[in-house]
Amino acid sequence: MDKKTKGAWIVHHAEKLKTVTNADNEFEQINFAGKCGILLSSLSSDSQHVLDEARVSALARAANINVRTELPSFINELQRQRLISTGTNAIEVLGMQAGNVLEHISRIFDESEPKNKEQAVIVLAESCSELPMDESRAKEYISDTFKFDNKNVNDLFHNVEYIGFVDSEETFNNKKLLFNGNIFRGANTKKAYAIISAMSSIEAVKIQDINDRLARDGCLSVNIVKKILGDELFIKAQSIALFDVNAIGNETGKHEFVTRPSAFNKYSNSTVDDAFDLAKAFVTSLTYGMTARSSNQGRIQMITVLLSKLINGYWIGPATAIGQDYQILEFKGVVKVERVVGNQCRMKLLKREVGELALQVINDGDASQNSLTSLPSVSATTYLAPESTRQLIRKNQTGPMKRNVGEILNQLRTGGI
Repeated sequence: MDKKTKGAWIVHHAEKLKTVTNADNEFEQINFAGKCGILLSSLSSDSQHVLDEARVSALARAANINVRTELPSFINELQRQRLISTGTNAIEVLGMQAGNVLEHISRIFDESEPKNKEQAVIVLAESCSELPMDESRAKEYISDTFKFDNKNVNDLFHNVEYIGFVDSEETFNNKKLLFNGNIFRGANTKKAYAIISAMSSIEAVKIQDINDRLARDGCLSVNIVKKILGDELFIKAQSIALFDVNAIGNETGKHEFVTRPSAFNKYSNSTVDDAFDLAKAFVTSLTYGMTARSSNQGRIQMITVLLSKLINGYWIGPATAIGQDYQILEFKGVVKVERVVGNQCRMKLLKREVGELALQVINDGDASQNSLTSLPSVSATTYLAPESTRQLIRKNQTGPMKRNVGEILNQLRTGGI
């Protein structure tokens, strides 16, 4: 496994640990390295720059890092790695891209002398991202590789599923399969074919219809997709990551739309290059600005021109919408927003590669102006990534539905791939 991929899984696992009480003690070095990386991603930009103490604290809070108890140790580690240098009430951060951040995360993790179980859960996650694995074979593989006895390997797999490092489903013959949400990130059409072939003819036609629409329009309102698939088939497809569901939160509630898991993959290794969900959040905000913002507040009319200007290092604005629609990106350190006069703000892109990826996706239709037309005209202030929405829906699945999903995964694993 290369360092970027390893770093991406460390971030993935650290995000999972946030949702489970006391589990971070069991996987201490994953938690530490992952949070260091999440902070570094927020602080860094394309070029070396200085951030004052207030902005560092604000970015840390936005990343759910406790400023008093956690931030000092992360700052010390990043300084030890010579990625930042501290001064009086400010820090200087080296310029770097997302791939560099992931490599640094991997190095921080390796230097922390992680436990065997921490190495094992990273290897297991990568293995399950290709095809679902039979649990008994996965246990045998991990046990042989890391020299675990039966009790330790059983305890490890229990914790892995409880935390959500990997997911599991049972087939009708009680065979447990392990998988994760990255299984359709690649462009392997055989995987999708195996899933469709495991469905009824009516279900297969509906899934193919949605795939065709997403290939054409890029993203669709959840309401449109549910209307075509029905609630049961929609839940089934989302729970195994056949579709990605992104959620925008604003003053009126949560609004969801569907994209293909491989939408970003034709431009990059989305598991690696967008490990922090930066490009997805950027496309979400831009699509909102193209479809739901009124013209007198700064509705985006010429997206290619706007993005090209940002990518080339220029400020855009001023406009009222800039101060409202890009808060998600401010929190993640993707853009810098400054107030000019009144409610009018201007914006500058800090991470060029995120803007370049967003421009490619939008120009190819993966976030077209036909998308998100159902969103209300208020600012988008939160973003919930596909893995988070998938886990929420999986928690609500019970009984026959879960077994049906297990059968689909078994077909995926054994369907002639």
